[in-house]
Amino acid sequence: MTTVIDNFNAHLLEAFPDPVVLLNRAREVVFANQAAHEVLEANYNDRDLAQSFPVPDVLAAAEAVVNGEAIREVDISLSVPVPRNLKIRIVSIADAMAEGAVALMVFQDISSETLAEQMRQDFVANVSHELRSPIASLIGIIETLQGPAKDDPEGRERFLSIMGDESQRMARMIDDLLSLSRVETSERLRPQEQVNVIDLLELTRELLIGRAEERKMELVFDFAADISVLAGDHDELMEVFQNLIDNAIKYGREASSVRITTGLVEHIPEIGGAGIAVAIENKGDGIAPDQLPRLTERFYRVDKGRSRKLGGTGLGLAIVKHIVSHHRGHLSIKSTLGKGATFTVYLPL
Repeated sequence: MTTVIDNFNAHLLEAFPDPVVLLNRAREVVFANQAAHEVLEANYNDRDLAQSFPVPDVLAAAEAVVNGEAIREVDISLSVPVPRNLKIRIVSIADAMAEGAVALMVFQDISSETLAEQMRQDFVANVSHELRSPIASLIGIIETLQGPAKDDPEGRERFLSIMGDESQRMARMIDDLLSLSRVETSERLRPQEQVNVIDLLELTRELLIGRAEERKMELVFDFAADISVLAGDHDELMEVFQNLIDNAIKYGREASSVRITTGLVEHIPEIGGAGIAVAIENKGDGIAPDQLPRLTERFYRVDKGRSRKLGGTGLGLAIVKHIVSHHRGHLSIKSTLGKGATFTVYLPL
C-alpha cells in the first residue's frame, strides 16, 4: 500500500476537499484520504469495499470499473450517521498505476442542494400555515383601529398590545427557522471544538434562574465530578440546554423543581460508545405516549393553545434534535402522564 500512495502522490490526494478512495483489482481499498475517513466515518484501508460501504449500486459500479469500464457515476442516499446524498464518480486508472490501484472513487456530497430544495418546500408548506393566523389577526386589528376603534383610546392600547405580541411571535418563528436552517446545513460535518458541558450548564443556570423564580420553581443541578470536555459546538449545545431547561420550566408545575443531572455512560442508546448524559426532568402534566415520537417534528405542539400562549413556535425541539444529531448524539424523551417528563441528551466522548 505504501508504494501505491507514494507513486500516486498521497499529498495531492490528501489535498482534495472531497473523499477520495483507490481500489485494486480485488476491489480492496488501498488508499483513502483523510476526507474519506472523516466525512464517511469509516475505516477503509485493506478491506473489500463491500465491508466498509455495502451499497449495492456502488459495489456494482466499482466492480464494472475494476473489470475494465472507463467510468461509472452513481447517486445514492444514506441515512446514517446523518441523512446524506452523495454523487460517486468511479474512474479507471489502470493505465496510470502499475502498483495495484486500478480505480479512483470520488465522493461528492450534494446534500446541501437536495436539502435546500426540501427546505424550500417545507418552508412554503409549514410557514404559510403558521403565519396565516398572526397575519390575519394583524389585518383584522388594523382594520378595527382604522374604523370602530379609531377614537377609542382604551381599545387602541389593547389592540396595539395584541399586535405587539403577534409581531414578536412571528419574529421568534423567523429566528428559529434561521437556526434550524443553519444547523441542518452543517449537520453532516461533526463539530471539533472542545466544549466543557459543566461550564455550559452553569451558564444556562445563570440565564434561566430568574425565569424559574417567576414561577416559584427551583433549578436543582447534580453534576458528576468526572465529566470531561468533548468535541462540540459551544453555541449549539448552549441552545440545546437553554431550550430544554426553559421548556421544563414553562411546562412544569408551579412551585415544583426542575432537576438537571449529568453522568458518564458506557453505551449511548441506539448509537453505542461511551458518552455524557445530561437529563432534564420536571414535574408536570406529562406527555401522552402516542405524542412522544412526534415531539421533534417541526411545528408539532402537544397543546397548541398553551404553546402559543407561552411563546412557543413549535420549532424548538426540532432544533434540539438536529443539533444533537450534528454532534452524533442521541435525544431520549420519557414521560408519565400526571408526573412530568425527562429529556436526556447523550453526547459521545
